[in-house]
Amino acid sequence: MNQDLTKGRVHIAGAGIVGIAIAANLVQRGYQVTVVDREGPAAGASQGNAAAIAWTDVAPLASPDLWKQAIKWLIDPLGPLTVRPAYALKILPWMLRFLAASNPRKVASSTRALVDLNGTALPAWERLWRVSGTHNQVRRDGCLELFDTAASLAEARAAWAEQRDYGIKVEELGAAAIRDLEPDLSDRVVGGALIPDWAQVDDPKNLCLSLADWLKGQGVDFMVGEIARLVPQDTGCQLVLKDGRRITAERFVIACGAWSKQLAGELGDRIPLDTERGYNITVPEPGVTVKRFIMLPGHGFVMSPLSTGLRVGGAVEFGGLHLPANWKRVDAMVAKAKLFYPDLKTEGGSRWMGYRPSIPDSLPVISPATRHGGIFYAFGHAHHGLTQAAATGELIGDMIENKPPAIDPAPFAADRF
Repeated sequence: MNQDLTKGRVHIAGAGIVGIAIAANLVQRGYQVTVVDREGPAAGASQGNAAAIAWTDVAPLASPDLWKQAIKWLIDPLGPLTVRPAYALKILPWMLRFLAASNPRKVASSTRALVDLNGTALPAWERLWRVSGTHNQVRRDGCLELFDTAASLAEARAAWAEQRDYGIKVEELGAAAIRDLEPDLSDRVVGGALIPDWAQVDDPKNLCLSLADWLKGQGVDFMVGEIARLVPQDTGCQLVLKDGRRITAERFVIACGAWSKQLAGELGDRIPLDTERGYNITVPEPGVTVKRFIMLPGHGFVMSPLSTGLRVGGAVEFGGLHLPANWKRVDAMVAKAKLFYPDLKTEGGSRWMGYRPSIPDSLPVISPATRHGGIFYAFGHAHHGLTQAAATGELIGDMIENKPPAIDPAPFAADRF
């Protein structure tokens, strides 16, 4: 146990991968740590993501090119991007901010910030995997981006060129070379690229739970309880749980993903956070061999081989936290997946829907609260929560200790909106 009683205790709201990574960093610095979550470790988006350490993905979602494709996608209610009609008015302010974030100047600054953050992501994970003994849950087989039209392949080359400008290895491959790597693919693929330095974990839920078990061994307390409201104090705040319990937190980190907006709002920070609902199915016996992570950008979904089966998932649905799931979206993804893997079987598959906490400029909030000392934010990672978790943990640790962080924190500040 590496806890220094003189450093005091930090309370963290959220036992997903981001909250757990923050706890891991703080316990190594000698803090006592309590993690509060309404269900416990890995109960939300951290259990059902695609398992990628996608540090090479540095393009913000908001971009002029996306809007060209989005208009086509939005016509299809089961396509890669959709807005539930019942949620259209609620998402409108977020969409207007998303549009503003799509101008070339803003895209360039967001990309630079993502390059900086993602550049620290894999090294931060390497340190955490090593110290926690979870390094054996990582795969390094690279990622294949696949395209089924010459036009989409040609458009991808500009993005690959930008990635190379940032020192990211991208190897363009022809259809035959791709099928040598993935023999079960159909002849629909016309080309693509291998990103060799990509990494993924065996199963995101298992990793999260393994880290939580390790943290318990380090003396970290995990408390199940839902925070109803916050009462700010001179330093930190008092947590009022729904069951009536009250907890005094001298230092407090809000890292509860899609549920962070309300807590930040109680502290006076109006963060434009909403949810991109993602769907997937995990098939224990898929009937095909997928050797590495497969990304199909033109269709908005991925195929991820896990220790627990093949996960087919992705797409973006704006529908908030309360509307019921539309499982037809999973059927639509499976139908597309079978175009690329015709022998794919989905019998016995487990369907899932989760809430990606998303901010219009694609940058998470990793920041002190603007009005209250001792309170910090770590949420809004959208598609990159697993990727950026360990790096976020290191940034939050530096902020709590008032040390210069490894990267410029300004792009991730809560007062940027």
